[in-house]
Amino acid sequence: MDYQYFTTDVFTNKKFSGAAIAVFPDARGLTDQSMLQLAREINQLQTVFVDTSTTAEHPRLKVFSPQGEAPVGSHTSVAAAHVLAKLGASTEARDAFVFEHNSGFIKAHVDKVEQQPVFTQISLSTVPIIDHYTPTVSEIADMLMLTINDIEQLRYNSMQVATDTRYLIVPLRSLKALKQAKFNLAAWGRTSAASSLVEEILLFSTETEQDIANFHFRLVGPDIANHSNPAVGSAIPAFSAYLCADKKTRTGTHMYSVERGYSVSRQSILNVEFDHKDEPELTVRIGGEVVISTQGSVSVD
Repeated sequence: MDYQYFTTDVFTNKKFSGAAIAVFPDARGLTDQSMLQLAREINQLQTVFVDTSTTAEHPRLKVFSPQGEAPVGSHTSVAAAHVLAKLGASTEARDAFVFEHNSGFIKAHVDKVEQQPVFTQISLSTVPIIDHYTPTVSEIADMLMLTINDIEQLRYNSMQVATDTRYLIVPLRSLKALKQAKFNLAAWGRTSAASSLVEEILLFSTETEQDIANFHFRLVGPDIANHSNPAVGSAIPAFSAYLCADKKTRTGTHMYSVERGYSVSRQSILNVEFDHKDEPELTVRIGGEVVISTQGSVSVD
């Protein structure tokens, strides 16, 4: 059978920028092994497969990287919703989707102008776990190969936040420090973070390249190469919970924008809303633009 696919650039309005995600909008009949083989053949950051089988109440998403199956996240959900809206015959100004995946459901909305998708937003809920106990500032500086002066300690403080992933969230004083940070595995192993199930470190700075962004994000950690700059959408719920834990954050709906990467490379801009209600469950909405860069088909025996 021939399967149609699209490669998309997510959270950007420019081709060959943002996060590169491939989408198979109709993956009915594909096995997990076939999906993995296709993901390796397409060789994008991640490939999302949409099972639109009539036996399912909602389209089901599965995501594979060339290395194996991966969790469904904001980038892949936004990419899938955009492509489905692009292919759909709906004349509504907004298309709504509910996607099923291994961990639950994700709601997506696609705003359209003249039947063309222009902005895609997903909504998800999480019950974060906050832990104010972190390594010392000196230990954090050592594990990032920075100085104590590079770590922000006035407006923001470091904190552990667990959603689907446990993050150590570290504020830095400048974009320069964020660029220079390098993960030091030996220094990491000497701290409490290594034994507290922290999986990744989310670095952020209020200094950004783009004026439209409030924060610049970068993920580092034991399983992330120092030269890489992975997608940060999965960390958005944890960071929103981090902001909620700040006593200066009032209850209500808040909005902020995040930039990842740099203008000379694959920069992403993510627009975020979260509802701070002083309740255990936190609702977060993540949105942005998507560009379809290529499309094609592949035959599967």
